[in-house]
Amino acid sequence: MKLILGFIFLMLALSGKAQEIVKDSLYIVTYTTGPSWDQSKAPGDQPYFKEHSQHLSSLRKAGVITMGARYAEKGIIVIKAKSLSHAQEIVTSDQAIANQLFNTDVQKLSVFYPGCVER
Repeated sequence: MKLILGFIFLMLALSGKAQEIVKDSLYIVTYTTGPSWDQSKAPGDQPYFKEHSQHLSSLRKAGVITMGARYAEKGIIVIKAKSLSHAQEIVTSDQAIANQLFNTDVQKLSVFYPGCVER
C-alpha cells in the first residue's frame, strides 16, 4: 500500500513539474517602421496596415496579447508564447511584417514588479 501511495505522489509531483515546463512565458515585441513604410501616407493608407490591425485584434481576442502601447515612434505588445521561437512565429505570421511594413524585435520579458497597467 505504501508503494502505491508513493507512486501516486510521485506521479502527481511529476505532472505538476510537466505543467510548469510548458507554461507560457511573456515576450515583448517592439515595432518600428520598416523599409516598405511610405512616409507620405497616413498609417491607415499603408499597404498591409488593415491586415496588421486584424492580426493584432485576433491575437488579442485569443488572449495571446496581454497589453500593447505606443511610445515615441515605436509600438510594443506583450504576448504569451511557449518559447522565443514560438513568439517569433506569432509575430512573423503578420502580413505587415512579412512585407516589411514594420521591423520587429522579440525578446523574453522578465517581470520583476508585477502589477496592472491601466490608462
